Amino acid sequence: MLTVPQLIDDAARELQDPTHVRWTRSELLDYFNAAQRKFAEHRPDQLAQERELTLDDGWRHELPADVLLLIDITNNANTAQKRITKTNLWVLDAVSGAWRGMAGAREVIHFMHDMRMPREFLVYPPVIAGVKIRAMVEPAVVDLLDEAGTPFVPAQWMDALRHFMLFRAWSKDAEFGGNANVAAAHLQLFNDALGVQAKASNEMAPAS
Repeated sequence: MLTVPQLIDDAARELQDPTHVRWTRSELLDYFNAAQRKFAEHRPDQLAQERELTLDDGWRHELPADVLLLIDITNNANTAQKRITKTNLWVLDAVSGAWRGMAGAREVIHFMHDMRMPREFLVYPPVIAGVKIRAMVEPAVVDLLDEAGTPFVPAQWMDALRHFMLFRAWSKDAEFGGNANVAAAHLQLFNDALGVQAKASNEMAPAS
């Protein structure tokens, strides 16, 4: 498995700057952190974690600060473990327009999530504070403060991250020679690596 120092060394050799005259190690670490954040945007499925969420009182809820994206809500986290299904807000409003005013319940039946408001989700019926649910989430990426840190992205994607690092590095001098073309080529390799895998994953994903 490639470590972060090895990845920085590999990038420096490809940049023909092994002694870090033009691109310092701290700069390349910044590019690595940027690569992890970009990866998270494109491949949340690769960072998915199961998490228990504790809800506040009511029907409108926010994701915890350390969660970037809600992928799915699966079931109540009580003894019965009843399944929670996703529904559309307009359907619920059409069937039961006054549902938001219902008394707080101890279990969730349905949830709603709109990617236009990615940090918010709704539950039906409204719940009392303390109700727990199980969810699949994408945690927020934590930047490495130094090279000794553990990468957030799984090890098999390190080579893809290297291409993004090289894209950022060559873009620094994009006005010289063919550097802009080299940068664009590395960005394309990064996108291709993520895109090919994403296509395969989407073909196997269950219909929503």
